[in-house]
Amino acid sequence: MRCARQVSAILAASSLCLFGGCHLAPVGGMAERCADLMQRADPGADIDITKSGAAAASITTIVADVEGVRRNLPPHAAVPRHLAVQCRFNGDVLTGFKWTKGPT
Repeated sequence: MRCARQVSAILAASSLCLFGGCHLAPVGGMAERCADLMQRADPGADIDITKSGAAAASITTIVADVEGVRRNLPPHAAVPRHLAVQCRFNGDVLTGFKWTKGPT
């Protein structure tokens, strides 16, 4: 009888988690989080995010790629207009961040 109560308690907690908002990834997803990190890493730039996506590299690792365009540059600026970053998350913890295009 005690085992049945434990099982029903575990099932109730699991269903609350599934339908009540337990998330493996933060609200908005890892690509949006990576886009936010990109904008924070270059605070002087007015970046328009043009492409973003995330994919699982393993059971616990997610890799997000984000591309953007600086809007506040003159046509022939010395710094690149197109930017891109890659973020690596283990669970929901950022473990890697690198610029793949730009910023200087």
